[in-house]
Amino acid sequence: MNKGSTLPLALAVHRAGGYPSLCSWTYNRHFSAMQADLDQFVAETGNNCIHLSFELDELPELSVCYNIVKSHDVPTIEIIYGQTNAPGVDNSTFIDMDRAVAELLKPLHDMGTKIFRRIYEPVDQETMNQHYLDGFCIKGLEAAGFGGFEPVHDLFLKQKELTPGAMLIPYGGIGTAAQVREYLDLGAEMVGVGTVLALSEESTIKHETKLAVIAARKDDLKQVRHVYPNGKERKQNMLQFEPYQGRDDANGTAGLVRGIWKKNSKVGHIYVGHSVDHIDSILPCRQIIKNLVADL
Repeated sequence: MNKGSTLPLALAVHRAGGYPSLCSWTYNRHFSAMQADLDQFVAETGNNCIHLSFELDELPELSVCYNIVKSHDVPTIEIIYGQTNAPGVDNSTFIDMDRAVAELLKPLHDMGTKIFRRIYEPVDQETMNQHYLDGFCIKGLEAAGFGGFEPVHDLFLKQKELTPGAMLIPYGGIGTAAQVREYLDLGAEMVGVGTVLALSEESTIKHETKLAVIAARKDDLKQVRHVYPNGKERKQNMLQFEPYQGRDDANGTAGLVRGIWKKNSKVGHIYVGHSVDHIDSILPCRQIIKNLVADL
């Protein structure tokens, strides 16, 4: 979760028996801080079982991602292709994009890391092979933050048909044991849960924002649409508080930071998904995960 996937939450999820994650979006291009949190996670837990997400457009150079992953032989990573699809490359041609992504991902693939690509629409087998991908993290219209316009369940089934050997992780709107069981029965490698864990006791999101999200339902969420230079369209699901009026980026980072962390402020927003409909209290991660796996 953008700005929500922090070290304290990752540690809590791990201790609760889940598979935690850290995302480069939380660090706003400060990759040394991401490395430091990964180092601390491994030191405290004694293992490297964590999922790292990297936005390609944020990478100052390809080696940054490789070095972080290699430092602890992280088993799984997620690549977010972003607006331009590849770091420091003229993306006006498909060939340049493919070359840059392959240059980044092949060394990770050769190292044994399982590589997932975040997707909002189906991807064909040829692209999967060309980019050294092992699977996909699937985000649809129910997901928090950036997502697509197709239901996660439908996109999951389409991707499974296109790439039957791919490992698939559905994201978006998942907050019940029945949903977890359904996706695992359909062949999901794992089931992604963001909003529900972001509202946990251990999450660093401020208490007043947690209470506001718990009081909300999916119909209260605002949907912001973005159209990129390459013609792709995305949307963001958010709970909007008083709009931030200052200078901000296209992701709304300044408003997001105020919405989730700035104490005693009613300004900003938080990116949340449709699983708000399944949250009615602030629980510890251990109880949340116990509830989610109750049908297994």
